[in-house]
Amino acid sequence: MTVRSYPFLWVDVFTDRPFGGNGLCVVFDAEGLSDEEMQALARETNQSETTFVLPPTRPGADYRVRIFTPVRELPFAGHPTLGTAAALVAAGRLSGSRLVQESASGLTALDLDGDLVVMEAPQPRLVTTVPAERVSALLGVPVRDAEVIEAGVTHMVVGAEAVDALAALQPDLPGLDRLSRESGFVGTVVFASREGDGSARPVIGRARMFAPSAGVVEDPATGSAVAPVVLWLQRRGRLPQGAFAYEQGVEMGRPSLLYVDVLPGGRIKAGGRVVILGEGVFRLP
Repeated sequence: MTVRSYPFLWVDVFTDRPFGGNGLCVVFDAEGLSDEEMQALARETNQSETTFVLPPTRPGADYRVRIFTPVRELPFAGHPTLGTAAALVAAGRLSGSRLVQESASGLTALDLDGDLVVMEAPQPRLVTTVPAERVSALLGVPVRDAEVIEAGVTHMVVGAEAVDALAALQPDLPGLDRLSRESGFVGTVVFASREGDGSARPVIGRARMFAPSAGVVEDPATGSAVAPVVLWLQRRGRLPQGAFAYEQGVEMGRPSLLYVDVLPGGRIKAGGRVVILGEGVFRLP
């Protein structure tokens, strides 16, 4: 029997240490895999996302990626974008300090500096609002300003009263699943602001994110939510531009730190550190 081999790297994204951040399996040389096999491997790894690296098809791209959660394919996602670029360089398959990724949502430019990877985030746009009372009932704590925002991937961003309130969340996952399908978003991002520490990149808040419709009960770090969070904050009169960071994954025991830069003209960059955790080979008949 012929056995097909697919090498992979396992990385943790938005962290500077193993077992923090958001895990990602990056599968190389994926041309021989069918859609069904990619989905099966993503279900097997059981990470928030698994990526499959393919030759590019668009001018200017260095590689193409397909991104799968345990139950569905996504056109774009943040931590898979950062982690795949880091894995390609770590494996010696690409080199340089700037790469361009092709995905179903288009081209994404990435800058690499050691273990730090930064991407140009898609521009966010407000899609619709959702009654905060309904979202509060589904989360088990009072929240405000529920807005559905698209930036490559569509998320709903809501505000919690304080960082301490995030630990009290009791999400009704079936209810959030129904709401996400009705309103056309992937994840529910609950953000709580806090005062920055006065540093050059102050930590200004913490988030939690739930995406049951994508097969993800809770995500430790959600790069695709950075641009929606920025727009949500700007619509509350904050962050015209500058550098900051926010936490995620703390309540899960996988602390993550997401770096954000809001540049003149409205451009948004999202980044974080990436740790190479392990490597191996999938063997399929």
